[in-house]
Amino acid sequence: MSVIPTDEWLNELIVTQRQNHSRNLNEIQCYILCSRLVEIFNGGYPEELQFELQQQGLFQPHEKIDIKKLKEQNVWEVVQKEFIYLKKRWSGPNIPIYIFPITQEQTMTNKNGVAYPNALFLFIGELEKEELKALFAHEYNHVCRLQYLNKTLDEVSLLDSLILEGLAECAVEEIYGDQWLAPWLSYYSLDKMLKIWKKRFLPQINIQGLDNHIEFLYGGKLPKWIGYCIGYEIVRSYIKNFSSNKLHVKSSKEILVGSDFPLQ
Repeated sequence: MSVIPTDEWLNELIVTQRQNHSRNLNEIQCYILCSRLVEIFNGGYPEELQFELQQQGLFQPHEKIDIKKLKEQNVWEVVQKEFIYLKKRWSGPNIPIYIFPITQEQTMTNKNGVAYPNALFLFIGELEKEELKALFAHEYNHVCRLQYLNKTLDEVSLLDSLILEGLAECAVEEIYGDQWLAPWLSYYSLDKMLKIWKKRFLPQINIQGLDNHIEFLYGGKLPKWIGYCIGYEIVRSYIKNFSSNKLHVKSSKEILVGSDFPLQ
C-alpha cells in the first residue's frame, strides 16, 4: 500500500454534493469517504469511524474544501516520496496513507495526524513542504514503533506511550531539524519534569490502554502537554548517553534505563 488517491474521493464528494442538494451532507461524507475505510478497522460502522476521524481533524461535511490548493502543494506526491524514503530508513511496514483537508474548526493548528497499527491519516491545511514531511514522519514513526511493540492499543503501557511520542519527536529533530519540533517541548525545565515524573508518572507507569494515558500526555490536572515533554526528554537523554541507532526497535524499558530519568 501507499498514499491513497483521496483527491479522487474528494472530487467525487463535491460532485455528489452538487447533484444532491436535498441530501444530508453528513450522509454523503459518510458514504463516500468513511464506508471505504471500514475494512481497515476490522468492521464497525462508517458512522462510528466518521465520528472518530472528525475528532482527529477531518473536515466537517458542511465546510467548503479546497482540493486545488492541496494539489498545488503536491501533498500526495510529497508524502508518497517521503513514505518510500522513511520505509527504507526504518524498515517500516506497507500501510495505506489517507490525506484529507483539516476542519476549519481546528483553530489551534492547520495540521494533525493519527497513526493506527495498520493505517495513517493526515488532516492538513496549507503547509510548508518540510512541515508536511515532518508531520508525516512523526506519524509514520508511530506506525513503525507500534509494529515493533506488537501490542493492541489496549495493551500499550503509559511508558510505551511516552516513548512512542518521544521517538517520533526525536526522529523529526534528527531528519528535519529542531524548527519542526512541537513548540510545547520547551515548556518545562528538566527539574520540573523530573519532580512530576517521580510523583505522578512512576506510580502509574505500567497502566495500560491509550484512553488511560490522555491526562498524562495532554494534561488537565497535570500541566499541559507534560507527557509529551517527558517522553521527548527521556528519548533525547538516551540518545545523548548512547545513540539514535535503531532506537525504535529497543524496548521501552531499555530506553528508560539508558535515559536521565530514574526508575524509582
